[in-house]
Amino acid sequence: MMPSTTLPSSDVDLFATDTLLDPYPVYSRLRDAGPVVRLSRFDAWALPRYEHVSAALRDHDTFSSASGVGFTTGMNELMAGGVLASDPPHHTALRVILSRMLMPRALRDLGPSVTAAAEDIVDRLATGAEFDAVSDLAEAFTPRFVADLIGLPEEGRDQLLEFGASTFEGLGPFGERTPAAMRQQQALLHYVSTTAARDRLAEGGLGSRVWEAVDSGEIDEAAAVTLMMAFLATGMDTTILSLAAAVRLFAEHPDQWDALRADPSLVPAAYLEVLRIASPVTVFSRVTTRPWECDGVTVPAGGRVAVMYASANRDERKWDDPERFDITRKPSDHLTFGVGIHACVGQNLAKLEAHALLTALLARVRRFEIGRPEFIVNNTLHGLNRLPCRIVT
Repeated sequence: MMPSTTLPSSDVDLFATDTLLDPYPVYSRLRDAGPVVRLSRFDAWALPRYEHVSAALRDHDTFSSASGVGFTTGMNELMAGGVLASDPPHHTALRVILSRMLMPRALRDLGPSVTAAAEDIVDRLATGAEFDAVSDLAEAFTPRFVADLIGLPEEGRDQLLEFGASTFEGLGPFGERTPAAMRQQQALLHYVSTTAARDRLAEGGLGSRVWEAVDSGEIDEAAAVTLMMAFLATGMDTTILSLAAAVRLFAEHPDQWDALRADPSLVPAAYLEVLRIASPVTVFSRVTTRPWECDGVTVPAGGRVAVMYASANRDERKWDDPERFDITRKPSDHLTFGVGIHACVGQNLAKLEAHALLTALLARVRRFEIGRPEFIVNNTLHGLNRLPCRIVT
């Protein structure tokens, strides 16, 4: 057995196409290697196990986001000062505004329209004809709520999905797809400054309320722009991927769909299990502000650390039979939404949408029949690009 003072090292490429398409075998090997694994390709350290991912996310004093959460200097510089890439006290000011807007009570009035939209889209797809569970269901359902909630004009809404995907793509190490991702970040900034400028936002939407925070002196104009970019860059992809994953998982595990149909009160627990086993976000990074010791290994100050959310969600040391999809598991402590001060502030909206869509599907669907799934290639996201599907009522 390797002594605890010996640093496990791996030359695995977390961002190789084969790994991005099927990351879990690689994650399993890293978990087995140790709690901290040196990633020789990236001059970084990986935390692949649940215990240490959770600890790092809760310890923002040691694991800083201010130097960026990606592996590319240029992208980290573009995102500097935003809610993802900042520490207190600046992060606290941004977080207070976001939390105020996205707490469950703030979203309560949105519930009926989300339910109605879910029922409408399921009614349109439950004809027996084949459709794509990604583009025709998840992507057709989620973006409208984010756009309406922010108060965006109709113009330019077709760009929103690309903004999100490119942001997550750009957080990986520099590669052939990085320049396009960085160009999309510049396009997002242009969109926020022109098409979605203050005078074009609907009154009462989240966007206009961000600018009200500028008027009240809570934040400055630069911070308002970063908040708008955060809304648009991170508010949709993870929900879309989790909804498409839910369809795939229930198609592959019809016994779990039967169990949910028999007890619809399990919808919240079922969505938690989808998020655990099919985490849309795979990895963000942090930079250590001081030496950090784990199991006899010391990560030096200034070390770039890969915090592996998706690996943690399948850690055998945390979960019983983690590869099994079980809607009765109730994994409320999954790490897909993060934990600590950087926990996903939009998770209440994601849950609202997912619960509504699953409930609407329960009312109409006896079985899902699916074709061959196709997965995205993205440095930070994992999930479906296409899923041929047919609903059996």
